[in-house]
Amino acid sequence: MIKDDTHDKLTKAYMEYFKANEAYMSRKSHRTHLASRRWLRKIRELAKERMDEIHSDYQTKKQAEKQGK
Repeated sequence: MIKDDTHDKLTKAYMEYFKANEAYMSRKSHRTHLASRRWLRKIRELAKERMDEIHSDYQTKKQAEKQGK
């Protein structure tokens, strides 16, 4: 089985949030409120992780270019 990378996890988390938000908008209950907020927290966590990955990848590329000159 192929392990999801952070981008895939972020996409899946958004889809789960979308479903949770739809449920919240149709019936504003305590459970749907908590589910929506839980997925928003997960998206924030994964977005931070992905930002760090992108920055690290870019820095590595710049270092390789600098050493290649």
